[in-house]
Amino acid sequence: MSNISLLPADLPVVTLQARSGERAVVALFGAQVLSWTLAEGKELLYLSPKAVLDRSAAIRGGIPVCWPQFNRRGPLVKHGFARVVPWRVLEQSDASVTLRLTRADVPEALLQDAQGIMAWPHDFEADLTVRLLSARLDVQLQVRNTGAQAFAFTTALHSYLGVDDVAALAISGADGQRYWDAVTGADPEYPVQQGDIVFAGEVDRVYPALPRATLQQASHWLRVSQPASMAQTVVWNPGAALCASLPDLPADGYRRFVCVEAAQIDTAVTLEPEQAWQGGQTLQVA
Repeated sequence: MSNISLLPADLPVVTLQARSGERAVVALFGAQVLSWTLAEGKELLYLSPKAVLDRSAAIRGGIPVCWPQFNRRGPLVKHGFARVVPWRVLEQSDASVTLRLTRADVPEALLQDAQGIMAWPHDFEADLTVRLLSARLDVQLQVRNTGAQAFAFTTALHSYLGVDDVAALAISGADGQRYWDAVTGADPEYPVQQGDIVFAGEVDRVYPALPRATLQQASHWLRVSQPASMAQTVVWNPGAALCASLPDLPADGYRRFVCVEAAQIDTAVTLEPEQAWQGGQTLQVA
């Protein structure tokens, strides 16, 4: 079920419509895809009914853009500033939109660390392109260094994928992969995934890139893919206990989504002046 009808009238969004009937809604705040529906109206993303939508905080759900920092792995605000500032429309058609963010668009306070010291003095252009195709959503992030000095960043597309019930969900494509488990903490002997990823409590894992993970559930299967430029895949569900402590999720919200995130976090991307990098994620109904 979509919560897109709950969006306030003063939240600027772009609505995309494909010829095949698919529809997507993208907020300018955070360049965040909030909804993706198939021609028959089925919602494939999760937007929390308790999400903060007044542009005072990150929006819980959809596809947040974590940039130029993943989580708290750096001096900036958690997951970086890109998801908590307005982007500008650069190009738009019926079924696609490109949004742009530059350093000039970011308030000075968000470029500083917790002590008020400048932590991101770099000039950049970040473009997010969202394209609708038949039963498919493409999200592409491109970053260009427009300054005179090199900079480094980490990033992720923090996709909240809607599910029927996480307890009945299985994700294939990771069998045999070693992963880092953020719930139990780093282990010198990283565990090896045995079979499908299933959910019986909090799951917070970083896998080597899963180029074709598949979410298997009764209503539909969803394939999730990413390019080689994003070398990790994060899989997250808060489980009941953590979910109950998060004010922008209902107590049972964890049952309705899983995050499968295309990420580049273990090794930062370094861009010299005028260099560019491109990453992304493709979601396709199987």
